Amino acid sequence: MKKIEDLNKGDLIKADLYSRPNYMVGNYKNGQIVGLNNLEEVKSSDVFFLETLKVRADSADKIFAEAEAQGKDLSDPNVLKKLGEEINNLGTPVHQSQSIMTAVFVSLRLMAYYGIAIGIWGLVLKKGFFVFVFYGVVAGFLISLLSVAPVVAFQRTRERIRNMVFGAGLLWGNLGIVIGVGGLIALIIRIIFLGK
Repeated sequence: MKKIEDLNKGDLIKADLYSRPNYMVGNYKNGQIVGLNNLEEVKSSDVFFLETLKVRADSADKIFAEAEAQGKDLSDPNVLKKLGEEINNLGTPVHQSQSIMTAVFVSLRLMAYYGIAIGIWGLVLKKGFFVFVFYGVVAGFLISLLSVAPVVAFQRTRERIRNMVFGAGLLWGNLGIVIGVGGLIALIIRIIFLGK
């Protein structure tokens, strides 16, 4: 048997979750709370996901306590199912690898946007298209590195990741598109009026 000093952080979080009264009486499982209803399948090495589940368990315990204070019977499966739906609506927990991969894909997309947009300006200025594409990719990489990737990579629910990706696309993606469209307009004007 392991001593508490020998447990890693993931084991400690799992021990905390297993020791909660709502876990022991089966409220997490009967309420079908995502992540908490199959806790034994979660590896102790996945500390990020376990920390997310701990926050979810805190929320679930609070919602269960409020329901009991209102006189709801937690032994009723229908009540538990409704409370479980309410808890699950708080967000679907994700593993850190999912949020990191999403951050990588968002970063690659921004790099492509800025590479193409600034590359068009290379054509407008009659400079090397690929040199400007490289500058645009570097600009997209820096934007991603400094503002987008760190924010997306540390989100703990699928809904928050979706919101952050939408926000990044709205702010930085649209800016890249505006730069590209401005370049296309300038290129068309140059071709029509200057004939080159």
